[in-house]
Amino acid sequence: TFDILRRIMEDYFGYSIEYQMNITDIDDKIIKRARVNKLLKDYAEGAKALNEVSADVAKAVELARNGLAAREATLSAPLPEGANSRVVDERDEQVKMLELKKSQLAEAAANIAAAEKTGDIPAVLKAASGVLGEWLDADRGGLITDHEIFNAHARKYEAEYFEDMRRLGIREPDVISRVTEVVPQVVDYVQKIVDNGFAYKGESSVFFDTEAFVKAGHSYPKNLPTKQDGEKETTTDDQMAEGEGALSAAKAGEKKSPNDFALWKFSKPGEPAWPSPWGPGRPGWHIECSVMASEVLGENMDIHAGGCDLKFPHHDNELAQAEAYWGHHQWVNYFLHCGHLHIKGLKMSKSLKNFITIRQALDDLKVSPRQMRLLFLANPWEKSMNFSDQSLGEARETERVLRAFFGSVDIVLREDFLKAAQGFNALDTAINKLCTETDVAVHNALSNNFDTVSALNRIMALVKATNDYMQSGERPSATLLKKVSRYVTKMLKVFGVINSNDELGFATGAAGGDSGSDRAGKVTDALVAFRDDVRTAFRNKSHEGLMDLCDKVRDEALPPLGIRLEDKPNGPTQWKNDEPEVLMRELAEKRAAIAAKARSKVQNQLDKQQRALAKVEPFEAPIALLFKNKPEFAAKGDAVEYDERGVPVKIDGAAVDEKQAKKFTQEYNSYKKVHDDLHQKKGGSKYVQDLKQEVADLQAQLAKMDAADGAASA
Repeated sequence: TFDILRRIMEDYFGYSIEYQMNITDIDDKIIKRARVNKLLKDYAEGAKALNEVSADVAKAVELARNGLAAREATLSAPLPEGANSRVVDERDEQVKMLELKKSQLAEAAANIAAAEKTGDIPAVLKAASGVLGEWLDADRGGLITDHEIFNAHARKYEAEYFEDMRRLGIREPDVISRVTEVVPQVVDYVQKIVDNGFAYKGESSVFFDTEAFVKAGHSYPKNLPTKQDGEKETTTDDQMAEGEGALSAAKAGEKKSPNDFALWKFSKPGEPAWPSPWGPGRPGWHIECSVMASEVLGENMDIHAGGCDLKFPHHDNELAQAEAYWGHHQWVNYFLHCGHLHIKGLKMSKSLKNFITIRQALDDLKVSPRQMRLLFLANPWEKSMNFSDQSLGEARETERVLRAFFGSVDIVLREDFLKAAQGFNALDTAINKLCTETDVAVHNALSNNFDTVSALNRIMALVKATNDYMQSGERPSATLLKKVSRYVTKMLKVFGVINSNDELGFATGAAGGDSGSDRAGKVTDALVAFRDDVRTAFRNKSHEGLMDLCDKVRDEALPPLGIRLEDKPNGPTQWKNDEPEVLMRELAEKRAAIAAKARSKVQNQLDKQQRALAKVEPFEAPIALLFKNKPEFAAKGDAVEYDERGVPVKIDGAAVDEKQAKKFTQEYNSYKKVHDDLHQKKGGSKYVQDLKQEVADLQAQLAKMDAADGAASA
């Protein structure tokens, strides 16, 4: 989101921007996760007996259940009378989150039970990692003292983050700041706030004095909505817990006001610590950002960006700290708060385990960086966005339409347009007017709170109208098409959808960037190879495979070179430049669909033959052996007497009664009917054996298909 907004400001409106990114690598969540990972690793290395592991896991599950039960009791308490909509909405969201966590715990417990049945300790530890990590941290988290454990954790995910940003085409910040590299400056910053009378030392932390800050003429909070009478809302318990961190341990009565927050936390066992005048500790979350930004941007900045959940208390606390430090009333001129990314109706969050990583989206879901950007452009940046199959499908369709548009324009521009009549006809004039109107509308949209939704809609409307114009049957104006496609390309570059030079449309060529001569040489090689294949076919007087050779050029030789061939039933084949990765992915999907269809056909044949075999195989044996082969009669041997048909008449010396005889006769007649049909009309045992062979052949064919599919996937 913010990369799109930055590009609009820099590349469209022409602002010169100094872009700073703060990395809060001293954070309660980082500390806890690094600690948990270390504890789980050590536990796994020492886990030898399944019964001991299971006992610990049971304690961990019980701890998790008790925690959720306590949370449920808290959320079941009625809200204060007259609670505003913000508090009501927050409670509703918390209840949804609780239900999700309860279902996740139930699923984890089931997975643990299944793993325990296998007797595999690593499988049990994997299934129990979430609850076991929490239990281990509560039991022995204070034993972790090595700073490098926390630092290595932060550096690992920082590196992954920047690699993900590179793959998405996100512009790097101009300045990257890490709080671990400015801790002495944090201490000095806090000291000045104390000296200015806006902070005090408590038992667990050095706290910011919000009441003293307000009494000095400052406004706090600024980002939080006000009540109807103008009074500011107070901080909720959940907001304070989120702002102070999971490892916060404020003592009852130590804060002058419930809104006061930690500037410097005194470190407990299991937490990193740095020296300070107040004792060993670490920065609070809010002060980290104020110090890092002040170090680079000074006493005032134009824009501060972040998620909408950071409005309060985080950003308000940042403002208060900076204004208390600098001694003025406006540290930030504008805030940009983007909406949340939702999955299944809830904010995507690691703590809720309902998140999809960028790598999963790119590698597993096969969402391209371009599709990802189109997805975000199609949603108001300041509102929540639902990540779903539907929204992804819409982004992919937008990309497809744009790709087809640029390809169609390219076909027209290949012709020598100067040989045709020039000037504008009515259709040309209409498209030219629409292009101008689109330019104005897009400018107005971007000037109105960066309204990328309206801007993209107007651009796509221009693309659709131009596509219709090219398919109208009239002579399209090549110069006009170039104007339209240049404009569309320019705007897509502004949005970051296109990263290329002055080409029209999406970049072409191999991923490494083949030069024109390299690409031409490879195309020439493909055509020479095709010519050789055709000559060989004619020498062998085999013309049947010529169409296959043509398809081979289309599907195998040209796609890796970024060339798409489109066969037209009533006209010459058209070619378009495209990205090799896209063409190869489409080709793989096409082959997979063909393979799936072929497999389905074989599977249907197999099912049919298996049903046919099941109908006749039981009736292959001679009719006289119908009863003699039954286990209950075969076990009795000579104790059973049969008539000339092979039907039992005496069992253990006793004559078969009338009811049994009737039953046996009915069974005999039913068997005889199918048996006679099999042996007299269908060929008897040979027919059965042929069916068995067909079933075996089809099963072997399916196995071969599955093996080939597995090899292709690998």
